[in-house]
Amino acid sequence: MNKDFLYTKPYVPGIIDDTPVDLESWFLDDSRERMEEKVRSSSLNDLIIELINIFKEGEPNYQVLLGLFGEKIVKEVREEENVYSVSQILRSDEDIKKIEIETEDESLAIKKMSIYVDLASFAAVEKDMTNTNVHILTSKTSDSLSVHINGRTISLIVT
Repeated sequence: MNKDFLYTKPYVPGIIDDTPVDLESWFLDDSRERMEEKVRSSSLNDLIIELINIFKEGEPNYQVLLGLFGEKIVKEVREEENVYSVSQILRSDEDIKKIEIETEDESLAIKKMSIYVDLASFAAVEKDMTNTNVHILTSKTSDSLSVHINGRTISLIVT
């Protein structure tokens, strides 16, 4: 699956993006639809592994990444941090309640992705992540599990 669409520059209102685009790829490449299907129907553990791989491969666009999970993206400013969230998650398991992404001010690069899940889903992922042989740096508390990749963090938080 071609994941190049994940690593485009974020759209900034008021600035014209004149990056050349291969129009044929829009009609022939169904990578985005296949990635949406994967994100929305895979187990939570498989989803976390996929997100880890996405972050290892490059700097994903927060708008595109959040768009894979749902349609309504909301921006908030908290303590001078830009936070983008999706609360109507389109997943068949209904295990994720909300997703938030914090970005850098200037570059709009992702600093932290927070995924809010129920306790049962959290327990299953926590067990799998701590027993896996994948070489990742993790930290955990009683109600959160964080994975650190290339200076960015993916956190699972119990709601």
